[in-house]
Amino acid sequence: MPRTRNPNGAGSITKLKNGYYRWRQMVDGEIREIKTKDYQELQEKIKRIAHLPVVKSNLKVSEWFEDWLENYIKPLKKPATYEQYYFIYKTHIKPVLGKRQMKTIKSFDIQKVISTMNTAGYATKTMKHAKTVMSGAFSKAFKDKIIPENPVVDIEIPKKQAKPRKTLTTEELGKIFKAMENSRWIWSVKFMLVTGLRRGELLALKWTDIDWENRRIIIDESNSSTGLGDTKNSKVHYVPLSAKAIEYLDKQIEMLKQESNPLIFNKNLTQNKDIKNTNFLIFPTQRGTPISPNTYYHTISRFAAKAGIKASPHCLRHTFVYMMRKKLSLKELQEILGHDESTTTLDIYGEMINDSVEKTASEIDDVFSQVEYELEKVKAEIRKEKCKIINFMERRRAK
Repeated sequence: MPRTRNPNGAGSITKLKNGYYRWRQMVDGEIREIKTKDYQELQEKIKRIAHLPVVKSNLKVSEWFEDWLENYIKPLKKPATYEQYYFIYKTHIKPVLGKRQMKTIKSFDIQKVISTMNTAGYATKTMKHAKTVMSGAFSKAFKDKIIPENPVVDIEIPKKQAKPRKTLTTEELGKIFKAMENSRWIWSVKFMLVTGLRRGELLALKWTDIDWENRRIIIDESNSSTGLGDTKNSKVHYVPLSAKAIEYLDKQIEMLKQESNPLIFNKNLTQNKDIKNTNFLIFPTQRGTPISPNTYYHTISRFAAKAGIKASPHCLRHTFVYMMRKKLSLKELQEILGHDESTTTLDIYGEMINDSVEKTASEIDDVFSQVEYELEKVKAEIRKEKCKIINFMERRRAK
């Protein structure tokens, strides 16, 4: 077969003496070549790469990702986002692709990362997150001409049945409250339960975030492992301030006074007279400093374990949604929870939400009164156990 030239500089095809077909193309002074035994197969391969630029970079995946994370993600995204991206890269991407050259990565290799995660039992959401990270890094590499094409295309994420969100029964809440009864943490837990706040939002809350006149809580900050910063979606949202929530705030002030917290006895209060008029933290440490989210998580989990229940602070947010599902509309729940879209609320809580319901923050008090009732039942049972009357006459007859 004589040499065949393709149009528009797409290279030429030659049949070799050994029966193979060879394609050659000159791009930017570089020759690239493909050999196949089948002519049709050669044509297919040519279609895929003929229009792509020649890449001279031998940059490894690990080198590019670390550079991308440091220079594009760290300075431009929230610290928590950078930490999440870095964790995904270090845990899932680097072990599979780290030693490979960027220009050699194909869609199959990206799919292999997802497949490895799926085999290890990771949730669909985590695998989607990994795809997002890879897409961002490879897309930027393509724009910077480090790779000839972005391989993160047509990637399939296995769909798994989402685990139901763990909610607590009123009986379980009663037992947890009993275990926490004399602790400094009790009012923060009860406040979280009647507001549905995230852990980070709760720990960043200041007294100036309480809009007493309009009976609402202004959520505009969050406390993460990197310190105080924006909320999860970088947007302000508002949570109704129910009578129960106000009651627990008052109890929190009493507790801070009893432990002689530095915030209560701050010299600035001589002018304000009332801590409610300050920008001090509502739920601080005993030293008046911010509580670490990890410390809060492990502390509340330990109290739950003491009550014989496996639960974390986030279970309180799920429980809030469950208790409010017939009291608040989908739109109201979306706004209280701080979700960008109602679809996000449905994705997370679709199984438990009933959207045909009434309004108003006072409904929170009605539902939560059942929790208080269960707590009283637990206390009554404990008192009953301690005060059992022994009938000595019956014991004598038995002898």
